[in-house]
Amino acid sequence: MSFALIIIGLFLLISAIKNTQGSLFTLIHGDFTGSNNFIFWLVAILIVGAVGYIERIKPVSNAFLVLIVLALFLKKGAPLFTTFTSSIASTQQASASTGSNTQSVSSSTSSIIGNIIGAING
Repeated sequence: MSFALIIIGLFLLISAIKNTQGSLFTLIHGDFTGSNNFIFWLVAILIVGAVGYIERIKPVSNAFLVLIVLALFLKKGAPLFTTFTSSIASTQQASASTGSNTQSVSSSTSSIIGNIIGAING
C-alpha cells in the first residue's frame, strides 16, 4: 500500500511542477463518471480480492483476478493489443549509418509508446 501511495504522490508532484493539476483531475474525474467508467471494474476487483482473504478460496480468487485484469485490457476489440501490434509492424528499418540508426530507433520507439498511451487513454 505504501508503494501505491508513493506512486500517487509522484504523479501529483509531477503534475504540480508542470502546473497541470486541473487536467489531471479532469482526466481522473472522466475515468470514474459518465459512460464506460471504471467503477464496475474497481468493484469487481475489490470483491474478488476480499474473497481472497479466505484461505480455502484464495487460488480461485487469484484466478478470477487474472481473468478480470485480462478482460480489462482486452475488452472491446482489444484496442491496446491491436495498437501495439500495428506499432510494432510499422517500425522503420534502421539505416546503415550509425547516426541515422540511433535517430530512427528512438523515433520508432517514441511512436510505439505514443500509440500505446493513446490507446489506453481512449
